[in-house]
Amino acid sequence: MLTEGEVRALTALHGEQTVSELATNLNRSLSYISELVERLETAGLVETHRQGKTKRIRLSDAKALELLRNFTQQYSHIDWPELLSGAALRVCYYLDTPRTATELARRADVHRSTVHRTLAPLQHRGIVYQTDDGAYALNDGFEQLSVFARELAHHVHRQTVEAQTDTYTILWESLDEFLVQTPTEITDEHFIPTGPDQFQRYGLPLLARDRRYYLYSEATSELSPEMLCCHMLVIDSGPRTQSYCLLLLSHVDIDRGELLAQATKYGVDDVVDDLYTYLDTSGAQRTSRLPEWEDFQELAEEYGVTL
Repeated sequence: MLTEGEVRALTALHGEQTVSELATNLNRSLSYISELVERLETAGLVETHRQGKTKRIRLSDAKALELLRNFTQQYSHIDWPELLSGAALRVCYYLDTPRTATELARRADVHRSTVHRTLAPLQHRGIVYQTDDGAYALNDGFEQLSVFARELAHHVHRQTVEAQTDTYTILWESLDEFLVQTPTEITDEHFIPTGPDQFQRYGLPLLARDRRYYLYSEATSELSPEMLCCHMLVIDSGPRTQSYCLLLLSHVDIDRGELLAQATKYGVDDVVDDLYTYLDTSGAQRTSRLPEWEDFQELAEEYGVTL
């Protein structure tokens, strides 16, 4: 997310300033501020231009910066750069709803002790409180802190994909990952191909209709069938897609626990539950989007899938 120095720079920028002026205002070296500005420019949070030999800086029009400006001005007595440094924004990203320290640690990919240590100063200032069941939550008036963290992550995701293509739709995103649809082929190593054309890996060809789908992740290097199933349901949860996901579940050695964990992550757990109920009952219990069992048997036979 952002370091303390980056937050201080963003809150100190008003109108246009030179790198030298910003360094003086923050009492930091010129080289430190130059590197910091370069990182913020890469993230699309500041814009720079040269006036003669002087580089001038201004904030970009990112929505996240408007949110940052609003709550730092509203609560100007709070040292926000100090509070939002380290893992704080990672944790606040997931405070859109009350969550326990264990859940926050799992989602933000940090240790539970980091969650407690990070939220303690926020709790001390009345920004965060703990519910009767021990969950952490943002107090009234500070909900925009989670909105800011989410908008910041969304902005960075957009910058990342726009470096590869100018035509895209982000279908799903978390703090560090996103699922994107685009007509453009992307070869960057962190963009992992997913979606309909990946069903061919399992002998289940499915036309993609000239659209390409990618999971952006710096932590994942290989697409599992559990992830592919969830991605397909995010892309389209219609009857055709659900039928192909049923074929995948029947044809490939799927780790049910892993699939259910991925389904929760991608917000398709209800649909995956329906798929398993359908298979477990041989179609006796099905939703309106699932085929009659006889029709599914014919489809499975067509693809050589044993039920």
